[in-house]
Amino acid sequence: MEIAVDLIKEIFELLSLADGPTGYLMIFTPAWFLVLVLFMIIMRKKDKKIFKILGLIPVIHFAVFYLINFTKGNQTVGLLRYGPHLVAALLFLLTGLWISHGKRKILPLVIAGFLTFVFSSVAILYVFAFEGSFHLGNFTHYGYERSMSLLIDELEKNYVLRDHKEIDFDALRNTYIPMAAEAEKNKDEVAFAEAVTNLCYEFHDGHLSFRVLDDELNSKVMYKMAGNDYGFSMIRQDDGKTVVILLDKKSEAYKLGIRNRSVITEWDGVKIDEAISKVRCVQPMYQICAFPIAENEEIVKPIFLAGKGGDKVKVKFIDESGNEKEVSVSANGSYYDRLKEALYPLSEKWCSEFGFAKMLDDHCGYLCIPQESYDPVNDIGAALADEYPSLKQLIVDRIEGLKAQGMDRLILDLRGNDGGIDVIYEEIVSLFTDKEIVYYGGFYDGKTYRMSDSWAWTIPVDGRYKDIPVVALVNAGCASSGDMFAYSISKCPNVTMMGITTTWGSAQALGGRCYLTDGRITVRYPIIASLDENGSVVMDAGKDRKSSLKLDKRIPLDSTAVYCMYELGGDYDLAYTRKYLNGEI
Repeated sequence: MEIAVDLIKEIFELLSLADGPTGYLMIFTPAWFLVLVLFMIIMRKKDKKIFKILGLIPVIHFAVFYLINFTKGNQTVGLLRYGPHLVAALLFLLTGLWISHGKRKILPLVIAGFLTFVFSSVAILYVFAFEGSFHLGNFTHYGYERSMSLLIDELEKNYVLRDHKEIDFDALRNTYIPMAAEAEKNKDEVAFAEAVTNLCYEFHDGHLSFRVLDDELNSKVMYKMAGNDYGFSMIRQDDGKTVVILLDKKSEAYKLGIRNRSVITEWDGVKIDEAISKVRCVQPMYQICAFPIAENEEIVKPIFLAGKGGDKVKVKFIDESGNEKEVSVSANGSYYDRLKEALYPLSEKWCSEFGFAKMLDDHCGYLCIPQESYDPVNDIGAALADEYPSLKQLIVDRIEGLKAQGMDRLILDLRGNDGGIDVIYEEIVSLFTDKEIVYYGGFYDGKTYRMSDSWAWTIPVDGRYKDIPVVALVNAGCASSGDMFAYSISKCPNVTMMGITTTWGSAQALGGRCYLTDGRITVRYPIIASLDENGSVVMDAGKDRKSSLKLDKRIPLDSTAVYCMYELGGDYDLAYTRKYLNGEI
C-alpha cells in the first residue's frame, strides 16, 4: 500500500513537470469519461442520442490537437506519445454510440471506465518510464534559427542545473543563434547540427546530450566533427610529454619517421601544450565523448587535437636519433574511428557481464558491475519496490564464491558503468557500508531545490563485507547511476577509489527532450536534481567543473601505461590495481 501511495505521489510530481500539450491530454482523457458519467446521471432516457455527440467530441478534439502538436518529420514521436489518448477518444465514440442505441447504461460506462484507466496508465507509463521525457519541446515546425532560439529558452526555463552551473544564456544566444541563422541561410543541416553540438558542450553535462536521428546525417556530422586522420593519435603522459599512440604503420606519418611514443613538440606551428590548451572536446558521440569534469577533459584533449588541422598539418617531434624534426603530414579520411579507439581505454567498459567474478591470484578477487540493469522483466518491479533481493543474493553468492577460493581483498570494476536504475547500486553498496545513505530527488523553482520525500531513496546498512579491503575501479565512462554507485561506495571506509580518470560526472535525472527542425535532431536534458541529505547537488560539478568524487589513488598515466594500453591492448588499470591491493606498488 505504501509503495502504491509513493508511486501516485511521484506521478503527480512528474505531471507538474509535463509540457502543456502532454499535461492537457492526460487531464482531458479521464475528465471526458467523467463528463460521460455526469451526462448519464442528469440526462433523461429519451435524450440518450446526445451521447453520439458526446462520443464524437473527443475524436474531433484529438484530430485538432494532433494537427497542432504533431512532430514534423518524425511522426512516430507524436503517435507513441499521444496514441493512447487517440485510442481513448475512439473508445468514447464507441461508448457514446452504444449508450445511444442500447438499453444498457451502466455496462458501457463500466467498460469505458476500466479501459480509460488502462489507456491513461499506458500513456503515463510510456511518457514517464519508457520514453523518459516528462517535458517535450516540439520545435520541429520551425527553421534552424527559431528552433535554436526556442531550445535555449527551454533550457533556461527547465534545465535543473542552470544556476548550479551558472549558465550565461544571453551569451549562448549571442553565439549560437547567429550560427543557426547562417546554417539556415546556406541550407546546411550539418552546420546546424554542429552548432547544436557545440551548444550542448557549453553546459558540461553529459546528460545534456545531442542526438541525430537520421543515420546518414549522423554519420556526416560525426565524421566531419572528428576532423582529419593523419595516421596517429596522441596522449599526454604524467611527465608532461605528449606522445604518439595508435600509429598506422602504413601511413605517411610512419614513412616520415614518426613512431609510437614519439614525443610531439609542436602541432601546426604551435607549441604542443598551447595547442592542447585550446582544444574543445566536442563530438556527438554520447558518453564516450562527454567530459563534464575538467581534469578528465585535460587527459583526452591531445586525443582530440590529433584530428585538428587542414589537408596538411605540420608536426614537430623527437625522432629516433633524439633530434627535433618537422614534417608535413597529409590528411587521409576522417579521424572518427581512431578517435574512438584512442578514447576506449579511458572511458569504456572492459567487462560486459553483470556480476562476472573471478580470482586474479590466490588472494585478490574481481567483481564486475558494468551497468545498473540486470533483468529487464524484474528491474521495473524492483525499481518500484525500491528493493531487489534476488540481485543482492546474486552478488552475495559471487562474493562468497570468491571467499571460498581464498579471496581476502576485492576489486570492484565500475569502468564504463553507464547507469540504469538506482536500486541496483543501493543493494550492492549496502553490503559494504557501515552507515545509512539517503538521497532525494529535487525540484528546482529557480531559487531553491525542493527535496521530495516521495523521491527519496535509501541505501540501508547491511555491512557484511565492510571489513574486506576493496578497490572500486572507475573511469570517465562510469556514468549516470554509475556515478551515483561510485559516489556512494566511496563513502564506505574499506573502499579505495582508483582510476586513471575520475568518473563521468553527471548524475541528475533526465526528463526533458527537445525535437528541433524537422524532427531529425533532438536534445535531452535533466530536469530533476539528485540531492544529498543537506539538499546539495550530488556529483554534478558547478562552474569550476571539479568532481565531487575524489580518487584516493590515481593510476599514473606513464610510459608503461601508454605502452600497455595502446600497443599491447592490455588492461593496465586492472593490473596496476591488483598490484596496489597486494602491496606490490
